[in-house]
Amino acid sequence: MSRQLLQQSKEWVKAIEGNIAVTPVHELIVALSGFGLIHRIAFRTPASSAFIGGCYLKSFNERMRGNMLISDTDLYSAISDRIQFRDKAFFDKPLQWQCLTSSEWYNECKSTGKFLNSSLEQSLHKARILLDKDLFAFTGRNQEQFKRMLSDHYLPSIIVNGTENAETLKAKLAFLRSNRQRFNSIRQAYTIEQNLLTALMQSDDTHQLDRIAYCLDAQFKTHLAEAM
Repeated sequence: MSRQLLQQSKEWVKAIEGNIAVTPVHELIVALSGFGLIHRIAFRTPASSAFIGGCYLKSFNERMRGNMLISDTDLYSAISDRIQFRDKAFFDKPLQWQCLTSSEWYNECKSTGKFLNSSLEQSLHKARILLDKDLFAFTGRNQEQFKRMLSDHYLPSIIVNGTENAETLKAKLAFLRSNRQRFNSIRQAYTIEQNLLTALMQSDDTHQLDRIAYCLDAQFKTHLAEAM
């Protein structure tokens, strides 16, 4: 089974590389999600920095030309990834855009801890990014106070209510997994996470392969909880 998964991983990496030229620009960042990790596991070497950086830079330039199909939160995370890897191509205009975007998001929610001009899906992604970022330049000594206000507002919103689409459920799951330490108990976080995974499995707009992945994820966490 392990050998089979390894071979499939290699085929997936090669398929991404072979089809990237015909992938719509607004889908590049999502298409490369997990690419670096799977490449490292499959081939035991890091993925090409030029390959990933080139795709992300293409997405950035397209977004700057006004393509609103490219999510600002996806682009922000992609730029953070390249900066972490010291990709010099991202230390000019992409970094400037990221700094300006950080300021814009902070100013939008600094008084209330709420994003007023965004959907719940995008609000959760923005909040997750800000909660994980050093905001001293904006908040000074009040950074933890601001982050507490932000998390207090959005933590209750990740409960499954039965009306969300798959993208909103994914945003809730990502927010939970980045902020486990902010829950009152491990059990509370576990219960909410399992409910989100179940909702994603049952959602009509969850891709079939994603549905299988969420099922495996939920089963693994159940076994892990039983073992503990």
